[in-house]
Amino acid sequence: IVDVVSGYVQIHPIGLYLKGSCPFHSEKDASFTVSPDKQIFYCFGCHASGDAIAFIAKIENLNQLQAAKFLVERYRIELPQELQNSRSFSSENTEEKDTYFAVCKAFALWSNQQLLNDKIALDYIKSRGINDESINNFLIGYFPGGVAKINRLLKDMAKEGVLLKDLLESGLLVEGRSNIYSPFEERILFPIRDSVNRFCGFGGRIFKDGDDRPKYYNSRESDGFIKGKLLFAFDSAKKSMQEKGVGFLVEGYLDCIMMAQYGYKNTVATLGTACTVDHLKQLSRYIKALYVLYDGDKAGQNAILRLAEFCWEAKLDLHVIQLPAEDDPASLLQKGINMELFIQKSLDIFNFFINSLGANFQQKALAEKIFLAEKIVGVIAKIGDPFKRDLLLSQASMVMNLPFDSLKSLLGRQKQKKISNDQYLTQVYDVKSQSEKLMTENSYTSQLEVELDGEAAGSDLNLLEEKIFSVILDGELKMRGDVRLDDYLLPYFSENFQKLLKKLYDFVRNCGDSQDSKNLFLRFLDSLELDEKNFVIKLSVKHCIDLSKEAFDQLVFKFCKINWRFIVQGIKDEMAKAKEMNNPTRLNDLLVKFLKLKEGMQSRGLI
Repeated sequence: IVDVVSGYVQIHPIGLYLKGSCPFHSEKDASFTVSPDKQIFYCFGCHASGDAIAFIAKIENLNQLQAAKFLVERYRIELPQELQNSRSFSSENTEEKDTYFAVCKAFALWSNQQLLNDKIALDYIKSRGINDESINNFLIGYFPGGVAKINRLLKDMAKEGVLLKDLLESGLLVEGRSNIYSPFEERILFPIRDSVNRFCGFGGRIFKDGDDRPKYYNSRESDGFIKGKLLFAFDSAKKSMQEKGVGFLVEGYLDCIMMAQYGYKNTVATLGTACTVDHLKQLSRYIKALYVLYDGDKAGQNAILRLAEFCWEAKLDLHVIQLPAEDDPASLLQKGINMELFIQKSLDIFNFFINSLGANFQQKALAEKIFLAEKIVGVIAKIGDPFKRDLLLSQASMVMNLPFDSLKSLLGRQKQKKISNDQYLTQVYDVKSQSEKLMTENSYTSQLEVELDGEAAGSDLNLLEEKIFSVILDGELKMRGDVRLDDYLLPYFSENFQKLLKKLYDFVRNCGDSQDSKNLFLRFLDSLELDEKNFVIKLSVKHCIDLSKEAFDQLVFKFCKINWRFIVQGIKDEMAKAKEMNNPTRLNDLLVKFLKLKEGMQSRGLI
């Protein structure tokens, strides 16, 4: 699991665990925890948990089977023959989404061959500076127009098992009134792959003189193709990003390909849409800093300004590389100009934001001044670091020629307004959460969370329960057998813990003499209900305890001390039953256990 998770999250060893920032929610603290020993992960912030398959399923938005297949392919795991032949792993038993990805892959390969066989389309690509290696790496394609080519596509796709209905459902072909056509005809095609390297869509660009259609056409939105979450070349840029800790963001497919061709392999592009928070959060799993190279024209600069307004939501330092107004990254590189010169002059995005909006501030009308000042200060107010806020306020003060204290006062008012809004939302959330709690009060997780996290008098008892169960879990799966509870103590544990202990004992009894405790733990998790599974993972990460028999007994004695009055009464009741049933052996056993327990607790000064 360490290998799997470290491909997405920067984790560092702390004691027996590895920790890092959670990829599933925004946070300042490193509450995401990985246990190499138990092969699980758990986040103390958002409570996400599971094993390697669950991690891939959640982070890549796959189901469990797809995640398992992904891991099998990535790590070249050789499956047993019976599993290869099973219906669930058979390639013939594909789901609708899998069919879509398969169709996209077949179409990408076909269109690439069409490009290589068409001199006009190939000459255009070469004229843009793209070499053969890049054509091959990015599988750039071309869809020639005309009914004959549509028929050729259908014939070639049929050989790959792709039918007309598959092409129609994927949006690659469209059924018109009198014929079938494709919106990608006479376009250069840029296949788009998701983060797990599946072909999921296409960007098509016109290139012939006189073609007055929109310059770009992207695959239609679907479950497999969501533009606001996909980045062109992300599948190939991830490794380089992780190695260098930085990445580059450009606007166009050709810009991205040229950047990679010139050595900047850690470059991605948005799909003809504005960069979103989801894009930034996705990138922040791999890099700490992102350089934005948008076109030097007004549209490109406005896109960067919009980016500054929400980039604080991702744990990422953004820098703006300013290009000449007439250039984009591809044209700049094609001219042979050294990109490093522009990279060295990059600006922090907030500095860029202030300089751009605050330019010629004093020459503007009063209403515009107020609007711009509030907008600039509003963005600065969202920055968490107070020192950085003051530095930016100081810069804004100089650029706009306004007193620092005035801007500081405006920032204070904006923050107070935000606090008031947050308090209102918190009240709404509290009402909602109480309602949800009542609706789910019978669920396993909610019962245990109330027991374990509450500040009631029994919180010490609940904590001891957690620790005792964690020790027993570890001991049972390691086949120690010396850290079991006496049966007469079980009734004093909560009903949910009794249920889990019974399942644990039954599991160990039925699993034979296996010595692989790591594998046993994962198998035990698989035997539990989802709520139980998540709860056991939480306890396993929260309490990593490997105690001696004596230390375990001490935990049990402490538990007994808190429960002493109830235990004494329980033993008395059991002894009374033994008398009634005229069972002297049982009576004697209970008396011996009681005296032994009492003696042990007295020797430790617990009673």
